[in-house]
Amino acid sequence: MEQTRVKFISYWFMVMAALLCSCSSDDDNTPQDDNSGRRMRQLTIQNVAINTRATIAPSTYAVTWATTDRPTYINLSALAEGLHYGTLAPSTAGASTTLTGSVYCNQGDNIAIVLPTVTPVLPSGGTLSFPINLSGQKGTLTDIGANYHYIYGVGTVTSTDGITATGTITNTKSLLSLCKFTFTNGDEPVNVKSVQIGWGTGGASSYPQTGTVSLANPASVSAEAGDPSGPLTVTLDEPNAEGVVYVALFPCSDKLTFHFTVSDGTNTYTATKNAKMLEGKYYEVPVAVN
Repeated sequence: MEQTRVKFISYWFMVMAALLCSCSSDDDNTPQDDNSGRRMRQLTIQNVAINTRATIAPSTYAVTWATTDRPTYINLSALAEGLHYGTLAPSTAGASTTLTGSVYCNQGDNIAIVLPTVTPVLPSGGTLSFPINLSGQKGTLTDIGANYHYIYGVGTVTSTDGITATGTITNTKSLLSLCKFTFTNGDEPVNVKSVQIGWGTGGASSYPQTGTVSLANPASVSAEAGDPSGPLTVTLDEPNAEGVVYVALFPCSDKLTFHFTVSDGTNTYTATKNAKMLEGKYYEVPVAVN
């Protein structure tokens, strides 16, 4: 009888041990909500009144968001883990919008926002940067707004909740200079089809087609022009009978000589102009050609 009782007790302990092991295993497989590390999260940044973007009103030159904009995000706080970047999308068009997208981040991370879409570069042992390309401009505000009106700002991830996050961004700036050139020959506007722009007084002058924005100091960035590589050519889809051509150019704090070669498709005109152009400024520049 005593032997039977011992067997029963042993059996009971075996059953309890199995149940406890089963419970422990189930707990191990339960997903845990851990906000302590970076992961892909759906980031939302509301009320982004970026003083920048894509549609530029010709009467006031105010800028607004377009729903086709795809600003690039770069996680500046995660560079020790590698280069993490992607794109965000505006929810609505207008002066203010909400940006959303899948972002590798954690609470407190600093996120750079860049427009238009860029591909950042982080060489081994080098400095984080992104390129700027001014070639291929079409001389219109619409084209500049969509492709050449480079904007930079830094936002912060203010909170996280599992796979969602919220953030803010307040300080943004335009990295280039925007010019409205009006070309005239005598008292008449030139029916402009194309313009070539270069530095210097000679007809073979060159202008940088590309540049770089270094993020070595993310709080203070600027566009650095590359080496001149031939004139910057702006070709309009349709000739502008009023002689107006809009161009995005690299800022220059010193007064430089700009050389213009203007074509109406039949005749060619030239001119030079001395000017300095500051970051984020808009200039209306009359140019008398010969």
